Amino acid sequence: VSTQSTWEIQLNILLNPMGGKKKKSNNKSKENPDEFKDLGNQAFIQKNFEKAIEYYSKAIELDPENAIYYSNRAQALFEVDRVQDALNDCDEAIKVNAEYIKAYYRKGAILLEQGEPQEALKVINQGLAIQNDCDILVQLKVKAQEEIDKENVLPQDHPEIVVMNTLTNWLTEAKADFSKLKLSYYSENYRGVHAKCKIKIKDLILFVPKSHLITLEMAKQTPISLKIIENKLDLLSPKHSFLSTILLLEKNNPNSFWKPYLDILPTNFFNIPIFFNSEDLKWIEGSPFLEQVKEKVADLKKDYDAIAEVSEEFRQYSFEEFCWARMTASSRIFGLNINGQKTDAFVPFADMLNHRRPKQTSWTYDQEREGFIIEALEDIERGEPVYDSYGKKCNSRFFLNYGFIVLNNDGNEVALKVSFDKSDPLLQRKEQMMQESPKDKIFRVMSSVEENNVLEFFAYLRFVELRDQNKLVYLYGVYEANTNSEEREGYKPQKTPPVSIENETDMLKKVKQLCTEQIDRYQTTLEEDIELLKKPDLTENQRNCVLLRQGEKEILHFFVQMVDLVLPLLSQPLKVVRKQIIQPKYQQYTEYINLSLIHI
Repeated sequence: VSTQSTWEIQLNILLNPMGGKKKKSNNKSKENPDEFKDLGNQAFIQKNFEKAIEYYSKAIELDPENAIYYSNRAQALFEVDRVQDALNDCDEAIKVNAEYIKAYYRKGAILLEQGEPQEALKVINQGLAIQNDCDILVQLKVKAQEEIDKENVLPQDHPEIVVMNTLTNWLTEAKADFSKLKLSYYSENYRGVHAKCKIKIKDLILFVPKSHLITLEMAKQTPISLKIIENKLDLLSPKHSFLSTILLLEKNNPNSFWKPYLDILPTNFFNIPIFFNSEDLKWIEGSPFLEQVKEKVADLKKDYDAIAEVSEEFRQYSFEEFCWARMTASSRIFGLNINGQKTDAFVPFADMLNHRRPKQTSWTYDQEREGFIIEALEDIERGEPVYDSYGKKCNSRFFLNYGFIVLNNDGNEVALKVSFDKSDPLLQRKEQMMQESPKDKIFRVMSSVEENNVLEFFAYLRFVELRDQNKLVYLYGVYEANTNSEEREGYKPQKTPPVSIENETDMLKKVKQLCTEQIDRYQTTLEEDIELLKKPDLTENQRNCVLLRQGEKEILHFFVQMVDLVLPLLSQPLKVVRKQIIQPKYQQYTEYINLSLIHI
């Protein structure tokens, strides 16, 4: 609309300065309405829309029977977001002159810009019935039809569309506001939220009243939750379990107030790994992620058995149903602060926004409005996807809890297990320093030497690999000197600084060993995974598994390459090292080199 509006007004000036009139004005005033129209056109071209509205209004006041004045003012009103007023002016222009084609075009364009292609098409067809060869209307009709076809991936009587319409009607009746948003289906099982019209930064794009939020406090009042609380069950994830119970109870209640929301929830999570069949699980063999999946299932089973033991009502639900409810809760709830109380809640419609970083929107509970709101952090063009940010997470977490993989994810991690050598002659001394028996420790490392978890991984390995008793005594002495005796809870290996060239060498060699051993556990190489991803016949689950393990392997190769580059520096004089590290190939390891190698 905005790209053609100036052209249209200029066309009016050049070709039809007095057009659009139904009948000659009886206005006897010496003031000429066309002069005000011309002033309005100039103000519009200068983007002074409020002034343009003022001039067009004056022209209408002098001559209310000129359709051009209403049509031009409609465009100016639209530019300042007075959409309904703009549509009213289009209607008035048509009322004044039913054959004024531009009024039909303008109204159709505004409706299309507002995400109403069906309504726009009706108006366009009315105009074409008057002038069937009008190029601008023909072109606009093509655009409207394209949008209608794009939105109708599923037929209107498809069950997904039916339940979604029920949900939106339910929310609308509660005075929820999502007028700037629309839901688009990409396939039967994949949907996303898009901008129905242009969204400006700081615009409120969603409001859901408190009455339509399922909160943790509500979930704690179910009979099953009361049993959990009464028996003081030590669950691995209490809040998710509480919220799961209300889902299970309400979903089995045909008269539930929450039925419109519950009916749009996924009936299964075929894309979440805990529900994978044996064939799909083969695609993550050798990956540390497979252990995460098994641990997740074991944790869910532990909570399920604990609840079933104290609640007879809960026993009617299968373990699979409980897993469905738990994954629904963990993937859809929002952490909120309602009237000063921290809680979690299911928020209808809000939980349908897909993930993107950096943040495009922000959400909170608005105490004054008494409801959940989402606001835009940037301008979003009409038709563009509208995203929430689930935060910076590793693909293993996205995959495990949401069932998707983020491409080029800078939050990717791979799990590496560090164990103490039982034959270490200093093991007993290290145990005394830590004030506990040495245990295996898992580090989730990223392909960056600046991340805290990577620095702790290096530090822990320094302690594990240290074989110099004097250095060990020195480390403990530093620990004692910097810690009050009342606060000493044992030496923390993950705080171990670089202590010697020999120890740093051993640490780096261990890093490479751990990474190489993990690489060898996979069934495929990184290069083979890259080729596999070119195949068009991979299922969604298979593709996600390959992408996951590809991300892990890239991190492992990052550290192997790092050790190969950095290790030779330890045997070089400091002057030589300083000259070498300015080369581009060392750039991504600069932080480690400066803080560790140069230091020792």
